[in-house]
Amino acid sequence: MKTTQSSQLLSILLLMLMMVGGVFFVLPMRDTITELSTQQVTVTDEITVLQTEYDALAALADEVSQSASTKEALMKAVPSGYGEDTLLLDVAAMAGDAGFKLNAINFSLGSDPDLGSTITVTTNLTGDYDQLVDFLQKVESSERLMQVKSLNVQRTSATAIAFNVQIEAYYQ
Repeated sequence: MKTTQSSQLLSILLLMLMMVGGVFFVLPMRDTITELSTQQVTVTDEITVLQTEYDALAALADEVSQSASTKEALMKAVPSGYGEDTLLLDVAAMAGDAGFKLNAINFSLGSDPDLGSTITVTTNLTGDYDQLVDFLQKVESSERLMQVKSLNVQRTSATAIAFNVQIEAYYQ
């Protein structure tokens, strides 16, 4: 009987020790859990702020990309420098594509108070009216910004018509 009493006493003592140990181990862990919960909220808030900043930067990157392509298109429309060699090739190609015979082409520099620096191209073309319409459409749709300033028409024979076209191109 003594052994059963001592084993019961030992069991009770062990149970008490486990409860006291549990109190000493669990209470500090509860404080740690509270701290970790607070840190989780802080980190979640930081993630939200960083995601917002990332979204703003992504939108800015899209704008920069669009600005770069817009700048490239503007530089083609109004190149830096005269670009007369490219302009000559462009006008000759437009005339050839329209079916014109390009008789002469002249350049002169100028300035427009509203639009800035200009280069005037005077062309002498031989062809018909349909070719003229096609040529003028090509001038309007050219990558380089051009404007037809004057157009003179003169019949040279029963089938041929001479066109003198004065075109103004812009540069910076």
